[in-house]
Amino acid sequence: MLINIPPTQKRRGQTVLNWITGLTVLFVIGFFLYYVDAYSVNFPFQDDNSLLQIIHEIRKDQGWKSNFTQLFRPENDHRIFVPRLISYLDYLLTGHLNFKLFIFVAAVNLVLVTAFIYRLFRRLALPFYYFLPIPFLLFQPQYHEVSIWALTGLQHITLLLLLACCLTLLRKPTALRLGIAVVLATLATFTHGNGILVFATGCFLLLLERKYKSLIPWGVFMALALVFYLSDYTPGSGVRSTINWAYLPASFVARIGASLSVFPAVSIGASIAWGSVICLLTLPVLLIRFFTSFKKRPLVDSFRNELSAFFCFILLTIGLITVFRASSDLVLENRFKIYAALSSLFFYLFLLDGFPKLRKSFLLLFTGFAALIFVNAYTLYTPEVASKHSRLMADTYNWRQHQTELNNYSTIESSLPFLIPAYRQGYWQVPDLFNGLGELLQTTVQQKDFKPYRLQTQRFLHEGNGPPQFSVTVHSLPLARQHLHDNLFVVLHSEARQKTYLAGTLPKFAGWRRFLTQGTYFDASLSTVLPIEAVQPGEYRLGCLLKKADGQLELVMMQQTVSF
Repeated sequence: MLINIPPTQKRRGQTVLNWITGLTVLFVIGFFLYYVDAYSVNFPFQDDNSLLQIIHEIRKDQGWKSNFTQLFRPENDHRIFVPRLISYLDYLLTGHLNFKLFIFVAAVNLVLVTAFIYRLFRRLALPFYYFLPIPFLLFQPQYHEVSIWALTGLQHITLLLLLACCLTLLRKPTALRLGIAVVLATLATFTHGNGILVFATGCFLLLLERKYKSLIPWGVFMALALVFYLSDYTPGSGVRSTINWAYLPASFVARIGASLSVFPAVSIGASIAWGSVICLLTLPVLLIRFFTSFKKRPLVDSFRNELSAFFCFILLTIGLITVFRASSDLVLENRFKIYAALSSLFFYLFLLDGFPKLRKSFLLLFTGFAALIFVNAYTLYTPEVASKHSRLMADTYNWRQHQTELNNYSTIESSLPFLIPAYRQGYWQVPDLFNGLGELLQTTVQQKDFKPYRLQTQRFLHEGNGPPQFSVTVHSLPLARQHLHDNLFVVLHSEARQKTYLAGTLPKFAGWRRFLTQGTYFDASLSTVLPIEAVQPGEYRLGCLLKKADGQLELVMMQQTVSF
């Protein structure tokens, strides 16, 4: 027997669901922004150093031609003009570079991208609560190498924002809108290596919309941008000289479906299966829409064309990554999982549009699916994010004390010629995050307050034949992280040389029972690895330093010593 719900009651129920969805969306986005702020440090990580190098070269004042060359020169197979321009503007406005600000800009750009996705969603004319799965899929740390890394955030997320702007402008391409879209697509080309695909995606959308007059100038500017991009092009370190063709299909679909890599036990298999489902359902539709655009038939709804264009960009990007970064193993790189999140997100919109009778089922299915990914992503990746955060914090101390870094040591030697001038001349300002550590350490050593705890240590060669490494592990200590903001460091102190180094540590999730009953997220264990060559020879006493969320420092120095 069917139960008829009165229209007034139905509207009231939809209003309640819409309010719940709105509050949930605000919470998910707000927590993501808090998380990014909590785990970001105003300190460069790896390729971030290149932004300081650009300022170093521009300050030589060799004329506009030299500056132009520096801003557009290739960087590890990319031309990253836009990130460099953003950093240069920051330098002009403040006199120094703020890497935490760049991370925040990328986070704001992601919110703006979500606003474009919401605009696309509204054209489905569905109640707002159907939007609920989308923030769960997007605002999570599965791709933390983008969301909490200054340069990659300015590359990937800024590129997505430029893409969304271009597709919006090209829906109704007047001369002015087309001109603005050309400028934005050109900027996208010089933001990241896949930026030229914004032009290709624009071509796809113009073909679907049958805007052939606009397609001609668009294609001309795409060719010009590509020629300029490829001039003096040099392949980066990530590009493979040989391609393992047998791995390409599985690697391609796995990257598409990599949202399911949050389940470690079935990471690869689940990603391949989910990516295959997405491709099998969307690729035929994209091809049919493309070929029918050449026939004299009624135009497809512009929503479907724009959604198809977004899918086109993601598929082309993943294809480019798969070919140029092919290897003998199937690897799901962290930084490219942002495109997997978008794949799942747009697949949800695709299903809502293509199967109207199943919309409620898709809403329930994807809400549970997205919420599970959201929770698992934070659980799985937060220890890794916390480790990177503590290592960068430790290197603020190591740099201020010794002009060296334990975290970036493999690249620090080649970067010193521009990092040291940047630091001394003030356009790189390293924050003092350990105020009072010197006095605390001096008091502990003078009182010989050394504890009998022992840390497990081991020396080994990196990857079997690389530079020597030193690892430290302990399963339980009196000092332990209690909150997400707490940080734990290994201390190496030489009493003879009066030198101290800090090494960030990798925590472990304490488990759901302890988290729910005690509010403790991390357990008492720690581990770290540091390059021996980064530490000056001598005998060092080991210790542990806890920096609490309120900034309070607690230090324990051991009786145990090691020699390098």
